[in-house]
Amino acid sequence: MTTAGAGPFDPAAYDAWFQTPVGRLTDQLEHEAVRALLPEPAGIALDLSCGTGNYALDLAERGWRVVGIDLAPVMLVEARRKAAVRHSSACFVAGDAGALPLRDHSIRLVTFILGLEFMPEPLRALREVRRVLRPAGGIAIVALLAPTGAWTRWRRLKRRLGDSGWRRARFRSEATIRHAAETAGLWLAGRRTAVYYVPTPGPVRWLQWWERTAARRFPALATFVVLRFEPAPPRQESSRPTGVASRLS
Repeated sequence: MTTAGAGPFDPAAYDAWFQTPVGRLTDQLEHEAVRALLPEPAGIALDLSCGTGNYALDLAERGWRVVGIDLAPVMLVEARRKAAVRHSSACFVAGDAGALPLRDHSIRLVTFILGLEFMPEPLRALREVRRVLRPAGGIAIVALLAPTGAWTRWRRLKRRLGDSGWRRARFRSEATIRHAAETAGLWLAGRRTAVYYVPTPGPVRWLQWWERTAARRFPALATFVVLRFEPAPPRQESSRPTGVASRLS
């Protein structure tokens, strides 16, 4: 996941991490949290800050017509390669989450997974999300890293000690993001959390046990927070030039 102001993420290293035991478990838990809030496939899905296509390709396999948008060309090259290998219908284009090349009310679902951490102006991006969402039936799924989460604390320590793709990330609180979403015209309609551990060595089964235990006893340790938003009644309609969505309509 990369967007305006993002630090360097190497696509090969980024995807290789998901093949490690801890990476596979974390990816599974995060996907489960996101999927729990998804509507049934119907229409176009927009995956912002799509990176190498992890969520965009999953959405396409579930029946969505998917557009992935990212600012990093190197990530998009890998996303397109993976889509070709998997014969996926997902398409990937360069773009800024703060100025989307899409028509008003053209998107049924927007996913924004761990991208707001790199946005200098989250409100600007969330206003764009609200603009492109259908006013009736539109859903936005926003995932963030909680500042108090166990793994977030580890990331903050790690970036102080050496180079990290998260060096420029700003870990904003859930309350801050919810306030920005409400200001943009998006109301909270659902919430899930996951990943209560840090990437420690050892058997994955211990991390699985801790995930179940901490979810019950130490909810503040949750790192991955998923919020489902729905559009509030439109305050002001505006027209916007056609873009990617017009080619998929």
